[in-house]
Amino acid sequence: VILAQAYSVSKMKSLRSFRIAGLAAVGAICGAHGLSPCDSEAGQVCPSSQGKEIGECLQDPSKHQLTDIDGEPRELEPGEKPLELSDSCKDFIKINAACDAEIEQHCSSMYFHGDTMTCLTTWTKPDVLGDACKAALPKASDEDEEVDAEKAAWRAQKKAARKAAMDAIEKEKSGNKEGKKKKKKKAKKEL
Repeated sequence: VILAQAYSVSKMKSLRSFRIAGLAAVGAICGAHGLSPCDSEAGQVCPSSQGKEIGECLQDPSKHQLTDIDGEPRELEPGEKPLELSDSCKDFIKINAACDAEIEQHCSSMYFHGDTMTCLTTWTKPDVLGDACKAALPKASDEDEEVDAEKAAWRAQKKAARKAAMDAIEKEKSGNKEGKKKKKKKAKKEL
């Protein structure tokens, strides 16, 4: 009886660990999308703002809505300082302002979104970006070029491997065709 109880307790612990691991995996997958540099600040003082409103709210302290852990409005605690925006958030606000037309037209109005920077720097061709937007975007670093060179070498290696595999398949196909022709000739001779 004691052995059976110990077995069921260990089984329950492993099941609990499995559930926790499963929940962690789901959380990682669901939260895998990128966050904007202002997500933390917006969540703290502008929880109900969306799109362009986030930038307007973050820049105007009179629009900040402080909430407690339950989401209920609250006032500043004694000695608590108003929220200061991080430098990365301030830069992101400037980019959203400078690239307003580009975000509207080419990025499906994804203001202050996790994909805003990806849209402006990767998905949108540089020649359609305005001068003000180009100037506001961060410049590519030399490290990116090194990674690109490594990636280009990796791509060339993969391309060569694919070509070799396709050549082998073609050779095998042509070999099978010749084998079939020989079998047909042999069958005709036998008749």
